[in-house]
Amino acid sequence: MKNFWGRLQQFKINGSVRIKLLLAFFIAAVLPVGALSYFSFHKSSEVVNSQFGSYGMYAVEQLKIHIDTDLRQMDQITGNILTYLIASSIYIGEEPPTTYTRYVEERDFHNYLTSLGNNMFKVAVITPSGRIIGNDLIVAEKLTDSEFWTSIAAYDTRHVSIHIPDYYSTQDDAYVISLMMPLKNSFGLPNGSKILIDMKADTVIELIKSFEKDTRSHLQIRDQSGQILLQTSTDFVHQDDDIVWSRSLDMEDWIVEARIRYAEFYESSTVILRYSILISALAILLGIGMSSFFSFRFTMPIKKLAHSMRRFGEGDLLIRTPVMSKDELGFLSESFNKMTEQLVALVHEISHTEKLKSEAELQILHYQINPHLLFNTLNSIQWKAKLAHQPEIHKMLQHLIVVLDGSFNFKQTLIPLKKELDIACHFIEIQRYRYDDAFTFELEVESGLDDCLIPRMVFQPLLENIFFHGFRDGQGNITMKVFSERNELYMVLEDDGIGVKPEHMEFIAAGRKIPDKQGGLGLRNVDERFKLHYGSGYGLSIESNRNQGTKVTLSWLKTTVDIHL
Repeated sequence: MKNFWGRLQQFKINGSVRIKLLLAFFIAAVLPVGALSYFSFHKSSEVVNSQFGSYGMYAVEQLKIHIDTDLRQMDQITGNILTYLIASSIYIGEEPPTTYTRYVEERDFHNYLTSLGNNMFKVAVITPSGRIIGNDLIVAEKLTDSEFWTSIAAYDTRHVSIHIPDYYSTQDDAYVISLMMPLKNSFGLPNGSKILIDMKADTVIELIKSFEKDTRSHLQIRDQSGQILLQTSTDFVHQDDDIVWSRSLDMEDWIVEARIRYAEFYESSTVILRYSILISALAILLGIGMSSFFSFRFTMPIKKLAHSMRRFGEGDLLIRTPVMSKDELGFLSESFNKMTEQLVALVHEISHTEKLKSEAELQILHYQINPHLLFNTLNSIQWKAKLAHQPEIHKMLQHLIVVLDGSFNFKQTLIPLKKELDIACHFIEIQRYRYDDAFTFELEVESGLDDCLIPRMVFQPLLENIFFHGFRDGQGNITMKVFSERNELYMVLEDDGIGVKPEHMEFIAAGRKIPDKQGGLGLRNVDERFKLHYGSGYGLSIESNRNQGTKVTLSWLKTTVDIHL
């Protein structure tokens, strides 16, 4: 024993410097390189797996957004058809038209449905008897006998499905997304008619196949009950340890789900491990002194990328990670920066698109205002000028300018209540020049409501309706009251004119045009604008008794801030 310890002490004192340096370098190399290998593998695997997972979720999200966008387009087409039916006096029966007028109406409606379609969309209206209007490629007998039509015929609400249609004159195996919308109101069509919109699903199929090829995964679309609506292959068998990416659609109770095998998902981690070991061995052989340098160059980009990803996950959408090299780590940083830019652009695009959509809907309603005011007022001025050259004409023009300025000021959709009341009073003054003192007008406004907002040019159409439909030669009495209750505002407009015929009230209440009557857009326009701004719980209500008068009530939210800004 003593001999052993003696030899050990002798080795410590007399050992070769070369061996000591080799031993020192070996220990110095093994520890940092081993630690570097471990942490680089751990961190790289975490980043790559997270990036791969983010890519998978991002791709599923993009597919979900694509399908939601297609469904929104189909709903928009449905809305356009309903708008056409509401605005027109069309009548289509179960049998072919027997008069030229009905033939022209049906032909125009057919052409309109055809114009809504394109290479992606096919639009048709199906009557209960199986008449098809719009899509000439659909064979009526095949449609009514098809399993698809039989399965959705029982639905009394909007229904969307994915299937391979077998009712076209030219048959292929391409999937389509079909939207069926039953018409609860006839709108000039036979009761029980349905709108059918078929959209080619080729783009969706291509996206699914591309994603499956890139990730070696299996993607399917299913409903909440688990029924599979669309998949490109039936060979994939689900495992309990599968990695799953899924997103629920906004427009339907559908789920876009992608599955990838656990081993394939973490295959990149295994590759990283192999390369880490190889790099560590090469690093030890090539020089222990360079380990610190390579450690710094290797770990710093990963830390920067992880920090940027964490900040991005916390909501900092403007964060970017610096690209410190042109290697794989630099590629990861560039990919992360591109991904963040695409996500930010997508968020802005969706926000901008929704804002433009709302503004466009409101502008369309504004442009529908019937120009009776302009023509009737100009006729009154012309009549007055013909009878006598009086200074009153100058005042009439002043009132008219104020009213026209409010009518054509499309930049403001909501204006203060005081300004809307001023426009209404100027309109009343114009009518006084036309009818002299044949009518009376009383206005009561609760104090403190001047700055409350209201859609512009809503009082004038209601007053105009009284003079041109309610009064005879302008004779009658008008009372207008504006008041508030809790957080809501009300305007009650009453007159003692001839009132509305009982048979016409049904059309007015349903927002439809009265047959054989001109106009009809004023009341419906005002009601729809209030509903677009404040919701379906607000808008216009009418009470009328023949030869006793009419009472119109408007309700809206009490606010001084434009809720659509």
